[in-house]
Amino acid sequence: MDVAIRHTTDWRFSTLASWLGVTIACAYYSNNHSDLLLQIPVSGAILALLFYVLKAPNSYVNFVAAAYFLLIAILMQLTSTSLIFIHLVMFSAIFSPHFSLPKAIFAIIATILTYSLTHYEAWQGNTPWVMFIVWFFFCTMNWFVSRRIVESLNMHYQSRQNYKELKATQQMMGALHASQERLHISRELHDALGHKLTALSINLDFAKRTAPADMEETLLNCHQLSQEVLEEVRAIVSAQRNDNTLLKQALEGIFALTPQIRCHLSITPTAEQLSQEYALCVIRFCQEMISNTLKHTKANEITFDIQVTTSDEGGILKALAFHNQRENMLPRPGNGLTGLNERVANFKGQYIQEIHDERLLNTLLLPFEKEVIGD
Repeated sequence: MDVAIRHTTDWRFSTLASWLGVTIACAYYSNNHSDLLLQIPVSGAILALLFYVLKAPNSYVNFVAAAYFLLIAILMQLTSTSLIFIHLVMFSAIFSPHFSLPKAIFAIIATILTYSLTHYEAWQGNTPWVMFIVWFFFCTMNWFVSRRIVESLNMHYQSRQNYKELKATQQMMGALHASQERLHISRELHDALGHKLTALSINLDFAKRTAPADMEETLLNCHQLSQEVLEEVRAIVSAQRNDNTLLKQALEGIFALTPQIRCHLSITPTAEQLSQEYALCVIRFCQEMISNTLKHTKANEITFDIQVTTSDEGGILKALAFHNQRENMLPRPGNGLTGLNERVANFKGQYIQEIHDERLLNTLLLPFEKEVIGD
């Protein structure tokens, strides 16, 4: 397979129009009434095959191509029109990403030869070479054009995926930078200001004990005030050190940039200690769930539940997402989910969609080793 089709451009209308045109032509120029009746199941099978290719362009490519070629060859026996080569044009377009030029040319020539052997007697020795040459070059040109279109669309898809990855990384790096800044400030407060306030409190306590009676109350107030300031500094340092982790901060930043939908997040403390690679996968999952909810539903709320189950050897990260609109059927996978499945496969994990109580549940499962959880 040379080029995998990763886009989801809707070509159903053009495919249906082309199929309908060639089907009408073949029916009009059928050899006889019985052949006309036989064309119905053959053309129906071709249509079903075409829609299967549109839905799963990368599945069972060789088998589907062989079945399409066989159906075209059968249809040639039931009609006399050369417009059946429209199917050959569609064949070269559909399988252009998967078959190299030599394979495509072989399929084109094989189809033309099959048609020639079938209709040789009808030409009475006058073979229409010009017609074959025109169809040959038209199909070959269509192979080039279709292949370039697919490559261009795949490039566009990859650019969108890279942009999403960049946004996720940007959120993560922003959260990391903010965390480092807070850690630096907390260290400065603890090491510099904290020590000096402690020394000040000790000196004031000593001065209070040795001061004259008329100064004792003033020094007592100063000592209490220094104790309160020291406690506030310690509280600030503790809050800065125990603030939201990188994963939670990054997700909250993404949620804040999505005002059209209310996002609810539940995350266990262990999940907040995931390594950056796993955190990015979770962020990408949440981004895709928000994007799909906005594009394909009218839901105004989405809930994320991120948990980690650990054992001595490692554990499993489970991220669950669902929105507040009722669903009765699973959606058709698009570009984003394809990219998400590719990312999840790198972790040897699973992405699962299922309907439960009219609720669409999206589940991400990522196994990990013990070293993945940070300290």
